[in-house]
Amino acid sequence: MWTWDHFVPLSGDTDGPMFEAWELLAAWGAITTRVKIGTLVTGATYRNPALLAKMVATLDHITKGRAILGLGAAWHEDEHKMYGIPFLSTGGRLARLAEASEAIRMLLDQPFATLNGKYVKLTNALCEPKPVQARLPLLIGGGGERKTLRIVARFADYWHGHGTPEVIAHKLEVLKAHCAAVGRDISEITPLTTTRPNIVLRDTVAEVRAHWKQVAEAARMTEVPEPNPIHTVDTLVELLIRYWKAGARGFLFYSQEPFDHETITRIAEQVRPRLTEALP
Repeated sequence: MWTWDHFVPLSGDTDGPMFEAWELLAAWGAITTRVKIGTLVTGATYRNPALLAKMVATLDHITKGRAILGLGAAWHEDEHKMYGIPFLSTGGRLARLAEASEAIRMLLDQPFATLNGKYVKLTNALCEPKPVQARLPLLIGGGGERKTLRIVARFADYWHGHGTPEVIAHKLEVLKAHCAAVGRDISEITPLTTTRPNIVLRDTVAEVRAHWKQVAEAARMTEVPEPNPIHTVDTLVELLIRYWKAGARGFLFYSQEPFDHETITRIAEQVRPRLTEALP
């Protein structure tokens, strides 16, 4: 169960309301018992990495070991300007992501953490209590082949990427080469992907359009988005099999307010069992 880490809406009424991600995660953690919970993804520039390590360790205790830390380089320049957060160059943000990932891994796994990076500096830093999980998983999102995937190879337990099955297969070949270069087995990293645009499962296209009309009204969009041509259980299962053959090992689905309980139910009760039966 994921939320994104943005401070303002990205579409529709961009002056509209948006709750803070980590407060939501703690609330979800307190009222659920089984689902894993995390951000897709937290911008590495938004919070001090040591503070973020403390936050996710606390969330792991609230959830009794169900927290995942999703981390990315951050890209939304207007959010940075709005909140007075320095917006570095692409290279600077990726370097900060690498240092933040290293610092957080040290804080979660070691008794004390010391790091003298360009962007992150720690001196005998504590993160107590440690997470409930022996290794709290770090998910890194992004598909940059020279830098981002190398950071994934060094630090991530999950990788989240976008694109067609062919794109995912190519990115995984690049990630495999980076893993070999840093002395890591790619099997230690679980690849996840998200279908784009958002999946709405219904029996007819007219029902899909009716749902998108509700979403557009709630978000004050000027136009109703064109629905994804994949809108039935059969077509979604076929697509996910293609992604699985490309190397993906987990699938994420976006849902916007009003939340699409019908699609969520169909994925849980129809798509997942059929996918499980179809795969080795």
